[in-house]
This record gives sequence, C-alpha cells and structure tokens, in this order.
Amino acid sequence: MRRSLKQPVPDNRSHTVASRVAIKQHPLHPILVVYPVAALTLLPLADLLYLWLGDPFWAQAAWWLSVLGLGGGVFAALFGIADMFLIRVVRRHVSAWIHFLAGVMLLALAAAGVSLRLPDPAAAIWPWGLLLSGAGMVMVVIVGWLGGALTFRHGIGVYGYKAAGEEGGDDAPPAA
Repeated sequence: MRRSLKQPVPDNRSHTVASRVAIKQHPLHPILVVYPVAALTLLPLADLLYLWLGDPFWAQAAWWLSVLGLGGGVFAALFGIADMFLIRVVRRHVSAWIHFLAGVMLLALAAAGVSLRLPDPAAAIWPWGLLLSGAGMVMVVIVGWLGGALTFRHGIGVYGYKAAGEEGGDDAPPAA
C-alpha cells in the first residue's frame, strides 16, 4: 500500500513546457477544445440522420452543432494561439505550426458549413453540407492527432514538472 498520495514519477521524463494560459496549472486550450471536437464529430451523424429519417429535428440539430463547433472552435483557438505566441519554444516546433494551420483549415470548413446552412438548414445538407461536415470530421481527427502529439510527445501545454531530485521535484525530501 502506498504511504503517500503523490503521483509516481518515472526517473526518465521528457522535458515539459507549462502552458501560460492556465488556471492553477490546468491549460485552458485542451479543456475548451473538447466541446467543438464533440460538436463537429457529431455533425455528420446528424446530417445522415436527417437524410435517412427526413425529420427536420436533425437538420436543426446539425445547424446548432455546426454553430457550436465554429463558435467553440474559435474560442478554444484563441487560447491555443495565445499559448503558441507566449511560449517561444512552442513557436520553434514545426508540429505546432502544422497543428495551427490544420486548425485554421478546420475552422474554415466549419465557417463554410455555417454559412451554407444559414438560409435553410434542411435544404443545405445534401450534398454540400454532408461533404463539408464529413471533411470537417476528418480534419478534427487530424488536428486532434497533431494536438495530442504536441502534448504527449513534445510535452507542450502540460504541468511544468521538475526532474526527480531537483529542488521541489516529486521525489525531493520534504523541506525541514
């Protein structure tokens, strides 16, 4: 049984870069991005359900998912952009720029979907609405994969842990 509630820390860890846009070390971009990811992932499903069932509820649901995906994506992107430009080492990562550009492409697809659906959500679904929502879902996977690589492979936007044995490190003896 463990005698401490401290998390176990491996001896060999990669370098981490703490987020500058965080509340109590919790980075805001990864917290906020889950909502547009969910909305833009469910959007093609709502489109398909409208086409299959013909129920206008699904066209309205697709409209609101599209608006939520775009609005939430822009809001989350502001925090990601702030982190990117406030942390110098992040701007040096090619994968950060690729994640940024792919995110801009995703938001452009979402904006095109919203503008297409604006006059009549039901009439815009076939074929262009479904095509845009399907392409958007593919872009969500790509952008999410790149963001995950930044976090898990490069240690960007995570807690700024100190190495084991350093002053204040996780296995350092308590101060007397």
